[in-house]
Amino acid sequence: MKSKYYVITIIISILLSIPLFAQSDIPQRSNIDDEYKWNLEDIYPSIEAWEADYNLVESNLNKFDEYRRNLGKSGKTILKCFRLDEELSKTIDNLYVYSNLKKDSDTRDSDSQGLADRAGALYTKYGEAVAFIEPELQKISEKKINSYISKTKGLEEYSHYFDNLLRQREHTLSEKEEELLAMGGELYRSPYKIFEALTEADLVFPMVVNEEGDSVRLTRGRYSLMLLSKGPDVRRRAFLARTEAFDKIKNTNAAVLSSSLKKDLFLSRARKYNSTIEMALGADNVPIEVYDNLLNTVYSHVGSINKYMELRKKVLGLDEIHLYDTAVPIVEDVDVKVTYDEAKIILEKAFEPLGEEYVGMIKKALSSRWIDVYETEGKSAGAYSWGTYTSHPYMLMNYNGTMDHMFTLAHELGHAMHSQYSNKNQPYATADYALFVAEVASTFNENLLLDYLMNNTDDKKQKLVLLDQWINNFLGTVFTQVIFGEFERTAHKMVQDGTPITVESLNKVVHDIDEKWYGDVAVIDEGYALNWGRISHYYRTFYVYKYATSLCASTALAKSVLDGEEGALEKYMQFLQSGGSDYPIEILKKAGVDMSSPEPVEQAMQLFDSLVSQMEDLLLNQ
Repeated sequence: MKSKYYVITIIISILLSIPLFAQSDIPQRSNIDDEYKWNLEDIYPSIEAWEADYNLVESNLNKFDEYRRNLGKSGKTILKCFRLDEELSKTIDNLYVYSNLKKDSDTRDSDSQGLADRAGALYTKYGEAVAFIEPELQKISEKKINSYISKTKGLEEYSHYFDNLLRQREHTLSEKEEELLAMGGELYRSPYKIFEALTEADLVFPMVVNEEGDSVRLTRGRYSLMLLSKGPDVRRRAFLARTEAFDKIKNTNAAVLSSSLKKDLFLSRARKYNSTIEMALGADNVPIEVYDNLLNTVYSHVGSINKYMELRKKVLGLDEIHLYDTAVPIVEDVDVKVTYDEAKIILEKAFEPLGEEYVGMIKKALSSRWIDVYETEGKSAGAYSWGTYTSHPYMLMNYNGTMDHMFTLAHELGHAMHSQYSNKNQPYATADYALFVAEVASTFNENLLLDYLMNNTDDKKQKLVLLDQWINNFLGTVFTQVIFGEFERTAHKMVQDGTPITVESLNKVVHDIDEKWYGDVAVIDEGYALNWGRISHYYRTFYVYKYATSLCASTALAKSVLDGEEGALEKYMQFLQSGGSDYPIEILKKAGVDMSSPEPVEQAMQLFDSLVSQMEDLLLNQ
């Protein structure tokens, strides 16, 4: 009955990393203390235990055959089939997540890669085995299904599932067609797997001279650190080195992205959607107007970007500003380094408005090896939270000792708590929250952290640092994701219209969009046109816009909680516990924000405008 994994994989777009090691070599995993590495034994104590579960699932897939062409007989038959599905699906989730977490610990490890490949192949077999379920259920009348639900104890857990299933009746194919589509599961995952291998395992960054004058191997973590350098030449060298690396793989990279876009178009046409975006948003029952409202409303405030960039250029004393100049702290002589252990203490205090239970769960996450903290040789880049219904969440970090990474840690803990609360309060059938709301809890936590830090300093420079942090976070989570969303929509339309996807055509799209957004104030260096080749989220169809909608929603929700509005905290905690028990827009409405209207986006943009003005006033009155 499940149409996707029960796993929430949230990989943020900021590719960050390491503790501030002076040596040119990236640390080896063996050199990191165990307390800073996740404990995967909480899922499986050994590979032998993993193998036992693998064999269990493989040997039980044929049990679905007894339900084939029999689901319409009774509610009890449907319930038994669902329970079998849940039992095996939970186990497959554990197999898949465990093997991929091991792989991400060291992407060079062929044994872990082998486990991940086997888990993916098993999931494809599972998809084939259950492909008959939804087509058969679609043949049962709505009246009969409602009768089954009312008369069969336990089936009421699936009321929302049935509602969603019937809603998508026209896009569900015949049993044979669904089985055929399911057989392509490994093929559908191939573009991202190739992209990951190309950009994580095979991509070699050149040597670059850092701020101390040492020649070091560039990494994603070191790139983000070099962009914080006060020296314009350091930032420029880092940018040129990254561009050089991606330029060497651009043709293969373009072919991989093209295959992913064409895969999405094929699936949308197979399921009788008018476009890929209709298919992607339809899964969450989100109208396309929500996407359009977001892009249009945010772009209507592009003047705020120009104002901020001009302010940044003036304060930094630059004749011209490049996009790689936007991360360097705008305030001098302020130490923004935060060790991981310091960050843990700060976060526990920042989350106190959510109550003792929430803070207690945060403390457990920070002290029980749920997090893989530092960058090591071969480790997957970025940051994410991932888990299963029967395991606690796991978080991947590449912590580098900056305030930015403390906010990233707050972000991932938000994901983890959302999953934890949903799992504990929802049955398996409705624990999997929709991706449309997946970034709300994470960005809510960032709002709490900012509020705590702003309220615990009277130092004007510290306040400026925090304003700069929040503004840059807003730029990355809203403006940048909307820009990515504009690229994504254009690229998918190109494929639909039959326009060739090449390095040149992709570069032109990126360049034209960057000029539209930043051209009035910033230098758009040629190398930025290759940005399409480094964004892993483009392999998660129409996902990036959800960062922007989520931050707009969470900003409103956090304000109501921090302002002490009556019932606001209770509504937010209920949101965390709701999982996927209703459509995501309806869940947010119950929490107090209506994303079907452009109003929350407009409110968030007005807040951004006011913060830029506040920063300007502080800088001019120093």
